[in-house]
Amino acid sequence: MRGLTVLAGLAVLLPALIFAGLFAGAVALDIGTVLNSLLDIDGPRQDFIVLQSRLPRGLLAALAGGALALSGALIQALMRNPLASPKIVGINSGAALAVLIAAFYIPALPQSLLPVPAVIGGVIAGALVWWCAQRGNIDPRHLTLVGLAIGLTLDAGVEALLVANTGPESSAPLIWLTGSLWGRGWAHIASVAPILLGLSLMVLVLAFRLDLQALGPDRAAGVGVRVGLERGLALLAAVILASVAVSVVGVLGFVGLMAPHIATRLVGGRHRIMLPTAALFGAVLTVSADTIGRAVRPPLEISAGILTALMGAAFFIWLLLAEDRRTYQ
Repeated sequence: MRGLTVLAGLAVLLPALIFAGLFAGAVALDIGTVLNSLLDIDGPRQDFIVLQSRLPRGLLAALAGGALALSGALIQALMRNPLASPKIVGINSGAALAVLIAAFYIPALPQSLLPVPAVIGGVIAGALVWWCAQRGNIDPRHLTLVGLAIGLTLDAGVEALLVANTGPESSAPLIWLTGSLWGRGWAHIASVAPILLGLSLMVLVLAFRLDLQALGPDRAAGVGVRVGLERGLALLAAVILASVAVSVVGVLGFVGLMAPHIATRLVGGRHRIMLPTAALFGAVLTVSADTIGRAVRPPLEISAGILTALMGAAFFIWLLLAEDRRTYQ
């Protein structure tokens, strides 16, 4: 019952936050202007700002945040490590590096095809982590360190690419790398929504398979789970979700790490209820960060990635202090 209550609350909160985001930005709008544009009513309107800029931006923030949260929850379940996330294990960095290579060296590549190099880069990073896991009998807790090493290597590649391309064309990638929704519109949604929505729905429908995986390899195999195959497919789903999200919103720090933690604290660890809760919370977190970033000091914008990183840092400091207090009580 508690899980359903939390889900219902987040499902109501998310559209409310997207609606609130229609008012935030360089141009202040009153509620009448926003409603006139949304409902096609005669009167003062700002159709371009409301319908072509802020509305698709809010929807894309929700899509990307939910995808990153789902990816993080899958990775944490597979690696049995609560500190694992798409960013920590290098998937985001692999996707970012591949997108930058495409942007700098294939400038004719249309925006709608950017998810392709992103997925290729993310899959290569994920495959390296998986290869290390299969090859060396690495403890799942230590596997995160392997992913971190691969991610740092790929981050170095990103830095080298930016240093090698210092012209005016590098300004947009720099903004994108901070995790920004600036300039995003319906075309960006059209390029990623079918992938993110379809894959997210599949993951949510099959969430009970992760609960079976949690029984351990032997017991899971005993109830008909093909452990290796299903783990590989779940990791591939996590990689694609994170990579496609990165291709349009950049590297949003801490969303894939923080949302599963908070969802577990709210509704428990059963994936059938935890995964949709994490997805909704990731969407709420990203939409909130984007709206706050536009509202704090207009016309300047603070990237959503900067704010999610600040939120994540504050959350984990609080979590660490709470654990310490519990230990010494």
